[in-house]
Amino acid sequence: MSRKEGKTIAMFREDMWCFEPVIGFGWAEPPQYFLEGHNRFPQDVKDLQAGRNYVNDFPRFAVGQYTGIVSAPLTKVSFEPDLVILYCNSAQLSLLLLGREYKDGHDLPCSLSSHAACVYSVVPAIKSGKCQVAIPCRGDRYSALAGDDEVIFSVPVHKIEDLLVGLRHVEKYGSRLPRNPQMRREPKLPESYLKILGMLK
Repeated sequence: MSRKEGKTIAMFREDMWCFEPVIGFGWAEPPQYFLEGHNRFPQDVKDLQAGRNYVNDFPRFAVGQYTGIVSAPLTKVSFEPDLVILYCNSAQLSLLLLGREYKDGHDLPCSLSSHAACVYSVVPAIKSGKCQVAIPCRGDRYSALAGDDEVIFSVPVHKIEDLLVGLRHVEKYGSRLPRNPQMRREPKLPESYLKILGMLK
């Protein structure tokens, strides 16, 4: 509703239809049934061990650390957010990752899952203080209208300035949108590419 209708929404445990954010956001202790892997078995994984592997990888806040979550469009935020979440296509994600890499050059490690986009886009980014990429899950696509061409990029608020500095820098070297691709048999490469290519033996 924040994305599609421009609304500010506060959600608590009693507002949830899905149990995964309740567990991931630490609003309740996970039941033993969940811990045994039944969330994913038999519909998604081979056996209960595979289901338990999912549980072990599942990002979670400590129970009681938070009591709710608030979302709003950036143009209407009336509170200090912890995180900015962008739904983007792969070209936009590529540019955002270039901007993020500018400061230290490191790749972005992240866990991707077919489940719980709301959890995977929020919990790891808040816990690590680093950007995160997530994939819209079935619920996000079926009920919240995420597009088939969209991925999620989460930026902790304290990282936004670094991201903007990086985006401004790479723009000077031609990395910007919109792009004007051209099919060429022999692409024109930057001098830095040609120099390193010439060093290869």
